[in-house]
Amino acid sequence: MTKKATLLGLALSVLVSCQQDQASRTCPTKEEVKNKVRDFIPTEFTVESVWRQEDLQGICGVVVRIDTQPLVFYIDKEMKYIIAGSIIDLKDKKDITKKKQQEFMKVSQEELKELEKHTDFVFGEKSSGKFIYMFTDPDCPFCKESEPIVEKWAQEKGVEVRVILFPLPIHPDAFPKSVSLICDKKGWEEYKSRYKSDNQCEEGKRKVENNLALAEKLGINGTPTFIGLNGKVYSGVPTEKDLNSLIQ
Repeated sequence: MTKKATLLGLALSVLVSCQQDQASRTCPTKEEVKNKVRDFIPTEFTVESVWRQEDLQGICGVVVRIDTQPLVFYIDKEMKYIIAGSIIDLKDKKDITKKKQQEFMKVSQEELKELEKHTDFVFGEKSSGKFIYMFTDPDCPFCKESEPIVEKWAQEKGVEVRVILFPLPIHPDAFPKSVSLICDKKGWEEYKSRYKSDNQCEEGKRKVENNLALAEKLGINGTPTFIGLNGKVYSGVPTEKDLNSLIQ
């Protein structure tokens, strides 16, 4: 091979490499996204991740973090448009956006210590050193569905479950039920049976109000929500795999 042919080959190799780099760079950088959307987010935030959304040509996913709350949205690669809302996989019937958001939900070790002060009662293994927090509503149907799953898993894995009562506004009877559980010093078994009494002591009301304020601070707006000893957060009816991820 002549020297001229060798140089031509090297030039072609560099050109192909550059073209491949350009083709693979289908999404803007974190810094580019931050500069572009800064005027649309009226508070401090960080861009946690940018990725090419599979099966959606030219569309990139973005995760930004505002305080402890991750927010997922989508942007085209030229950054002309922002798309807000969930992407649903109709074949698997899964909310892809929610799944991605949960990957980035996490609380700090300081916030974990604060959670300990809000625990209303516990069940499970108390001496193993493994624990999770469970934000739950006495009248939440998804919480009721989760109860046997969490109970069985905690027993098998030797995990302490620290329950924080979080009555939602859509369940008007959940707040007084939560208060009476605290005032009467009841626990998991009474909670499962939807215990309620006329004991609406001020201490119980204050404790539930503090739980609500904490949930708002952490960006928790639904039940059940679980927080692991590693700070990871999972919302919704969990599988064993979901629960395992909270203690790893």
